[in-house]
Amino acid sequence: MANALDYVKEYGHLSFSQKPFNDIDNVIFSLLNYVDYSGTSINDGLHTLEEIGGEFLKMHSYKEVKKIGFAQDEAYQVLRAIYKTKRFRDVVVEDYIYETSRELMFSVLTFHVTKNLDYIAFEGTDELVCGWREDFELSCSFPVESHFKSRDYLIRHIDPWNKNKKVIVGGHSKGGNQALVGAMFLDKRRVARIAKIYNNDGPGLRSQEFNSKEFAALRDRYVHIVPHSTVVGAMLHHSNYIVVKSDKETVMSHAILSWQVKGDKFVLSPRSASSLETERRLLIWCDLHGDEDRKKILEAVMGVIEKSNIKETNKIISPHNIIKVIKQSKKVDKETRELVIGLIRYVVLRRDD
Repeated sequence: MANALDYVKEYGHLSFSQKPFNDIDNVIFSLLNYVDYSGTSINDGLHTLEEIGGEFLKMHSYKEVKKIGFAQDEAYQVLRAIYKTKRFRDVVVEDYIYETSRELMFSVLTFHVTKNLDYIAFEGTDELVCGWREDFELSCSFPVESHFKSRDYLIRHIDPWNKNKKVIVGGHSKGGNQALVGAMFLDKRRVARIAKIYNNDGPGLRSQEFNSKEFAALRDRYVHIVPHSTVVGAMLHHSNYIVVKSDKETVMSHAILSWQVKGDKFVLSPRSASSLETERRLLIWCDLHGDEDRKKILEAVMGVIEKSNIKETNKIISPHNIIKVIKQSKKVDKETRELVIGLIRYVVLRRDD
């Protein structure tokens, strides 16, 4: 089945004036922020995607990049496919930021798509357990440090007085949540400049923020794209779902290049039974526990996985690792143990086909 790479092959010869920006362009730009542009001239003046992409591809091989994670693997494939096409080659890239520490992973990049349209892309997480920990922690804390950094970046890059310039903000995984929350913090004039907010299979909002006036002001421009078997996108509260067919299930459907495309549109699909059940259980769990309790329990759940020496979520599905996780779960309280077993059952092992 076709994916975003096939979309590039079919429409890469058309400029954005010939074919307007669409949902698939959005996921392409959100993927491009998984590229590590360190060492390129990206922040040395203004450069096009053709220039920066060419620099990166000369510095790094596909074999080297694919070892880092599936998101970086996909980003490399997309960059290689688009950087010389008429549609993408002249897009100007600016103000790349990448910060990481024990407590924080934050990255953002601005794409000047056309004279009057910018796409600001926030980087998310891939299959590393440490990154997924950040996704889960969004159920316990609001706002987090990366939310403030997202707001500050948007303030710098959205001109409140330029009525001709429209801005799209988006990201994949945690990056989609950062795009949304960063926009929620903005003043009314900057909010008016935002055309769309894309959350590509990222966590939503706690009930307090979901029912806030700040989210209400953005709801009509908020687009939440998830695969039919979504796990990360089922976390917390959402609206405006677009459900797309993935050729993978559960955690592996998080990969954007697994999302099926026909022509210039995603192939739509109903949510899978396991995804809906995961969402139901997560929301019930959140409603039953306050923020402090959630922090303690999630720390215990993630601790069980980490003490099993599992560093990548896609490794949980091996029988050997499942046994290790179950053994570790015997050392914690009953509620945490049930959550761990539920995670394996509903998030990792269940299939709908």
